[in-house]
Amino acid sequence: MKQTNTTIYIGKFFHSIDEKNRLFLPVDFRGGKHESFVCAQGLEGCLYLYDRRSWQRVLEKLENLSLADKVEERAFKRAFLSGAFEVSADVQGRLLIPQHLREYAKIKNETAIIGVGSRIEVWDKKIWDAYYRDQADFSFRNMASKLEL
Repeated sequence: MKQTNTTIYIGKFFHSIDEKNRLFLPVDFRGGKHESFVCAQGLEGCLYLYDRRSWQRVLEKLENLSLADKVEERAFKRAFLSGAFEVSADVQGRLLIPQHLREYAKIKNETAIIGVGSRIEVWDKKIWDAYYRDQADFSFRNMASKLEL
C-alpha cells in the first residue's frame, strides 16, 4: 500500500458559531500545516472545508472535467468556485465563516462538524440531525452489510 501525506478527517463534533461568524474548529481537525482551509458550498445543504492538499485535488478534477455540455460545465465551475472562500484559523482555532456560505448552509447557531475522509463538512446541527435520522443512518445500515464492514 502506498503511503501518502494526506490528512484523513474522521469524527463528529458540535460547536456554536459566535456572533462574529466564527466557528471553533475541533483540535482533531487542526494541525500546524493545515490551519488554512477553503470553504465551499457542499451537497445536501452543508459546507465543505478542504485543506490545501485536498483542495488542489478538487481543482485538478475540475480542470480535467469534460462534460458533453460545455455550457453546463462552465456554469458548474463558476457557481462552485465563485462561492468558495479561503478561511484561516486564528490562534484559538476559530474560522471566520463568510456570511454567504453561512446563509447557503442555513447555519443558525449550533453546528455539526463532520470528518468525511479528505474533507470536513459543516452543517447546521438541526439539519444534520434530520439528515442523519432520515437518510444517512439508513444508508449506513444498508451499505455496511453489503460492504461487510
